[in-house]
Parts: sequence; C-alpha cells; structure tokens
Amino acid sequence: MNPDKKRALKRNIEGYAFLSPFIILVTTLYILPAILTIIMAFTSLNSSFIWNFVGFTNFTKILKDPNTGTIVQNTIVYIVITIAITIVLQLFFATLTTYFIRNEKIGNFFKSMLMIPMITPTVVYSVLWLWLLDSSENGVLNQWYMALTGNAPVNWIATYPFEIVIFVQILTSIAYGTTIYSSAIKSIPENQFKAARVDGAGEWEIFKHIILSNLKPHILFIALWETLGLLTNYIAILLITDGGPGVKTEVWALSAYHKAFGNLQYGYGAAISLVLIIVVAALMLIIGLVSRRMKRKEVLAHG
Repeated sequence: MNPDKKRALKRNIEGYAFLSPFIILVTTLYILPAILTIIMAFTSLNSSFIWNFVGFTNFTKILKDPNTGTIVQNTIVYIVITIAITIVLQLFFATLTTYFIRNEKIGNFFKSMLMIPMITPTVVYSVLWLWLLDSSENGVLNQWYMALTGNAPVNWIATYPFEIVIFVQILTSIAYGTTIYSSAIKSIPENQFKAARVDGAGEWEIFKHIILSNLKPHILFIALWETLGLLTNYIAILLITDGGPGVKTEVWALSAYHKAFGNLQYGYGAAISLVLIIVVAALMLIIGLVSRRMKRKEVLAHG
C-alpha cells in the first residue's frame, strides 16, 4: 500500500477511535430511541407489551381524538405568546445591560441574576412555584393577597393555569437570548452609534435603526431555537398543572407522555411523538439554514 494512503488510513482510524465514545453515546441515547419510536408508532403496544402492527391506526386515532384540536391550539398559543414576550424582554435586558449600562461588571451582574431560573433544576424550580401559588392560606402569594385585600385565598393554578405556565417558562428563557443579543450588540461598530448621534438621532432611533437592524438574524435564530425547546420541553407544565384543569394546558409533547405513561398506550404515545419528531426535524433543518446564512453575513460584514 502507498505510504501516503497508509498514513491517511491511520489518521482516519485514530480519528474514529477518538470519536467512538461520542458515536456510541449518540447512537444509544438518540438514534436507537428514535428508530424504536418510529417502529412503536405503527403498533398497538400497551402494558401487555405485545407488538401488533396496526399500520396507520394510531395516526387515525390522533385525528379522531376530540382533544387533538385543543392540544394543537394550546401548543401554538403557548409557543407564540411565550416567544413573543420572551424576545421583547431579551432585547430589553440585552440593550439595557450592554448599551445603556456601560459598566461591564454591573451589566454582567444583572445578566447573572437572569441566569438563576435557567440554571435551577426544573423540579426544584417547579416546586418553588407550587409553594408560591399554593391554594391554601399557607401559600406565599395567598398570604400577600389576603393581607392586601382581606379576601379568601385563591386557587391560582386552577384559575390562571395557562398564564402561569407561560410566565414560568418566560422566566427560564430570558437569559439565553439576552446573552446572545448582548454579544451581538458588542460586535456592532462604535462608529455607527457615533454617526447616528452626530445626525441627531435619539436613543429610540438608534435602537430601532442600528441595534434592532443588526440583531434581526439573531432574533430569527433565537425564535426558531426557542420554538424547538418549547415543542419538546414539558416538564414544568407536567409538574405545575399536569396539563389541567382538563386539557387547558395540555401541549403536544405532554400529550405523548400522558398517553404512553399515564394511559399505558405506548404505541399511541409513540405516534404522537413521531409527529413531533417530524416537526422538530424540519425545524432543525431551518435552524441549520439560518445559522449558515448568519455565518455568511458575518463573513461578508468582516470581509
């Protein structure tokens, strides 16, 4: 064998040897479960663990389920409202801590405070909310409410379930986008701001025409990334409202969990998950395209 080919083969073997733990991990935890989910989606698998293939029966059941329309609507409204509010707050805090607060230490302190809900384990975070919103007189919010109004305690979770899960999710989402936007604002050339001030532009005009204009690709990326997270993450909703009352806060991913592990209809739950996998795969493809577009723009901007 040619010496050059031998060296190339050796490098390839060494490379795959170093990558093998990662490849095994990804295959075991991601690829195999995805394949298994696809197979299960076409079976009537339940607590008896008998794999009877039923074709598209599970997908027909999804269409016939009277709650499907409500669950889809809940998912869309949950994602749209959460992302819209989150992006506005992320832009506000990023601009505040990076553009208006010039002291980097102070800005970083505020951003670290925003990180607390994001880095807190979801179970702990959800338990804290259950404690704050406890419907009894011992609930923290009810203690304040009764002290201020003199009224009886309120079952906050039952009365405002959707508003609560959206608010809880928003608090955990602010930090990520704020960090991304802050880095993007720092990369804007200072001469753009100086030129705008010389032309008599106010702070709102600077934000709208310089900061916001430069952040548009990043906003699109964050919106897509947050959508991906909201589609697949249901732990906080499960722990705080469990999709209730009724199906008022039931979203698509939580529905798959309830069907599979609540009703022990594993095949049906897998079918619901497969629909989600297809949506997530399409979204990841879009994110990849947006990322490449952003990189090309950065190359052109610095070229």
